[in-house]
Amino acid sequence: MPRLSHDPASRRAGTRTRLACALFACLLLGTACTPSSPVPRDETPAPPNAQVLRDEIDTVFDAVWGEESIRAIIVQQHGEPVFTQYWESTPDDAWDVRGVARAVTSTLVGIAIDRGLIPGVDATLRELLPTRVAQLPRAVGAVDLKSVLTNTAGFAQSIGERRLRSAPDWIGAVLVDRAARGPADGSFLSSEAGAHLLAAVLAEATGTSPLRFAQEVLFDPLGIPCAPLWEERLSPADDPGAVLAAFDAAGVAWLADPQGVNLGYSHLRLRPTDLVRLGQLFLDEGAWDGEQVVSPTWAVEATSPLVITRAYGETGYGYQWWIDREHGVFFAQGEGGTALVVHPAKDAVAVIASEVAADDDYPTRGLASSTAVGLAVALLADLPAGH
Repeated sequence: MPRLSHDPASRRAGTRTRLACALFACLLLGTACTPSSPVPRDETPAPPNAQVLRDEIDTVFDAVWGEESIRAIIVQQHGEPVFTQYWESTPDDAWDVRGVARAVTSTLVGIAIDRGLIPGVDATLRELLPTRVAQLPRAVGAVDLKSVLTNTAGFAQSIGERRLRSAPDWIGAVLVDRAARGPADGSFLSSEAGAHLLAAVLAEATGTSPLRFAQEVLFDPLGIPCAPLWEERLSPADDPGAVLAAFDAAGVAWLADPQGVNLGYSHLRLRPTDLVRLGQLFLDEGAWDGEQVVSPTWAVEATSPLVITRAYGETGYGYQWWIDREHGVFFAQGEGGTALVVHPAKDAVAVIASEVAADDDYPTRGLASSTAVGLAVALLADLPAGH
């Protein structure tokens, strides 16, 4: 099996090349990457055989802004951890994974389809949201689930969370906004509104909240403890600051809208090891510990480039997963510096978790999400070849 070179000069040259790619990714996604000195912090020493990865991380931290928000980096290969480091945190601490929640939401959709609770990706919103028929103009009602999953259904990029905190019905507002946009042309637009609509579809299909469904069909099978369930609602009658502060202090938690639909696009708190488990699940095509948690068909299709997102550097997109064919990975990313990256050829998963306050709609601190992905991709590239 080929091994990484331990020649310092060749290693630094490779690091500079990959770091340049990571910074270029920041520019592609329109995210600032401002150099600064790294902030000292308490660290858990990396294992001796992970020195190459430690050097990679130090090089990136020397060149980008926002690394002080990182709380954990985990790299796993062949189902075993090869690098684990926590900063100002412990393995029991959970963090808001932000946009990575979309991959969880789509996984729950896949499980619901596997169980016959949702007819399939060709089902229309009119079929999937029977209690919302009065709010569905013909054109919007005809939108199929696959279009929502692949962000080609014409829903808004931002859900406008601060504005909606005073609204009594978030899903209703999403549908009204979509109707006002007119016919979709099938082009890609990463959409928080669409991801939250997926959560509403789940609630209709399962008769329970996405979090409760997740506990039964995804978290429990993967060994992710989430009891007691924390899914407080952002209701106009409550102080949003108090709710968000309680969310930031919770363990595993998922914030909900006034109707109790968990926010399908964000505000899901998980531990870094929980994200590793999700990545391993998809690396193993939906199987976990001898159980098929989600079908191989869904696991493969969800992480295949069903759409080319040309504005994002030819990156592909599946069912709420990004696919980077050049580097041979698929990934989910969260604002403020969270990344879950899977490298099938290396049989490996990398997770970067960061701390970002729940009330930061558009964080001005933290690591750029694209930089977090770039770092994770570089770490995976440093691993020896897979089986």
